[in-house]
Amino acid sequence: MSSCSSAFARLLPLPGGQATARLAAWAEIDLRQLKRNYQWLRRKTGAPVMAMVKANAYGHGLLPVAAYLQDAAQADWFGVATPEEGAALRQAGITRPILVIGGFWLGQETAVVEYDLATTLPDPSYVAALERAAAARGAVAAVHLEVDTGIGRLGLTLDQMTATLSALQACRHVRLDGLMTHFASADAPDQADFTREQIKRFAAALAQARAAGFAPRYLHLANSAGLHAFLPAAAGNMTRIGGLLYGIAGDALSPAFPPPPTRPALSLHARIVGLKTVPAGTPLGYGCAFTTRRPTRVATVPLGYGDGVHRVQSNRGQALAGGRKAPIIGRISMDVTMLDVTEVPEVALGDVVTFIGAQGEAVISAEDYAAVMNTIALEATTSLTARVTRRYLFEPADVSSG
Repeated sequence: MSSCSSAFARLLPLPGGQATARLAAWAEIDLRQLKRNYQWLRRKTGAPVMAMVKANAYGHGLLPVAAYLQDAAQADWFGVATPEEGAALRQAGITRPILVIGGFWLGQETAVVEYDLATTLPDPSYVAALERAAAARGAVAAVHLEVDTGIGRLGLTLDQMTATLSALQACRHVRLDGLMTHFASADAPDQADFTREQIKRFAAALAQARAAGFAPRYLHLANSAGLHAFLPAAAGNMTRIGGLLYGIAGDALSPAFPPPPTRPALSLHARIVGLKTVPAGTPLGYGCAFTTRRPTRVATVPLGYGDGVHRVQSNRGQALAGGRKAPIIGRISMDVTMLDVTEVPEVALGDVVTFIGAQGEAVISAEDYAAVMNTIALEATTSLTARVTRRYLFEPADVSSG
């Protein structure tokens, strides 16, 4: 086992110590599936894959996910959004390279160097601060310059790129280790020409960097959608994968593209803690937002907007009970949600209700769940709050107390 085995073991009993029978509500994270997803992605690219674990690993749990991927899947890189996320990984025993794709704010450069984080540079003015911090520790900080080829968020414009390369030429403690860009519309077949133009602009930026005397080791363009739809043109020699890693393809891919064989790792469940039958004409929930039209069997489960189940689902969403879809009725409260289980007479107190996942042949995918809210699946999973216990499934052979 690698050194991460002990890092993962230190996170126990999180991954294995919470018996489902003792939980009223939980998200189940199948780390075995996550490992299979990563391995498939690694084979498809034939190059290093940066596992994006920002935003609490897209709701799946930053530390358990990263520790398991490092140990069990031999993950190449991890991608985070902030220095704080990177520091948390290092403190948990993660030793693989980490890239802070959101860069840092002035004052955070010391943490970037202290925790050996590679970073992007949102502006040429950040070079001097990073050089000073690295020099103070006798270290060399690695940067991956993000080129704005058309997304318009972070990333250097042509003028900023010129100024940044010039500033880096004078540095002894900052190394240009990578060049990257981010696709804006790789999931949209009707904008394929725009993505191809981004690839061309990236090639021009690489030529500019090389002309200035730099030879970045890592070139990465493709996100999940770019990997699936624009290889080999967008291959570079590393890919950054978020959605597909977690088996969430609907956000990254248009229906025009065939689905990849990665599968979801997360499901969301709660137990029925209240069960009653009310007559027709009974108002339910805050604001009396739902009134029964028939004698109705109402199941109450302990998941609400305080857990990340958005109020937009009120009177619109569904969950699975007894292997069938049951509508959400009334307004979702902070702590509970009501379901109409009249058509599922066999359900009883303590039975499991599934908001994301499967029961028998019935399925509510993260994409289905998000569609009710007119949003994307990754927003739905990242919205799950810390109050939702994450229960982890893993292969015992992949874990060692080391």
